[in-house]
Amino acid sequence: MSRIVNNAYDNEIFFEEYAKMPRSTGGLASAGEWHQLRRLFPPLEGKHVLDLGCGYGWHCKFAAESGAMRVLGIDLSRKMSGTVLFPIWPCIILRTLNRFFKKYVEP
Repeated sequence: MSRIVNNAYDNEIFFEEYAKMPRSTGGLASAGEWHQLRRLFPPLEGKHVLDLGCGYGWHCKFAAESGAMRVLGIDLSRKMSGTVLFPIWPCIILRTLNRFFKKYVEP
């Protein structure tokens, strides 16, 4: 039995408006909560990072810039998956966690 997920980000009108928001165009520095959230991150150097719901890939970019060894960003939205702003960063968008868990689960 397959379950279809209704994702607001795949709605054309919603996505067009979301894409205009400062947090979408200006990255983490433009997200009001980032100055508080950033302090909660542990050191990422040499770490393997999984970003669930990575959207445009801003947190993936942050992890890579912070020295993460491997970064994997996953988003269910097909629109987000096709709109990652930083293809040069090691952020891979997948629609399934299956391969990730088979290869990268660490104790």
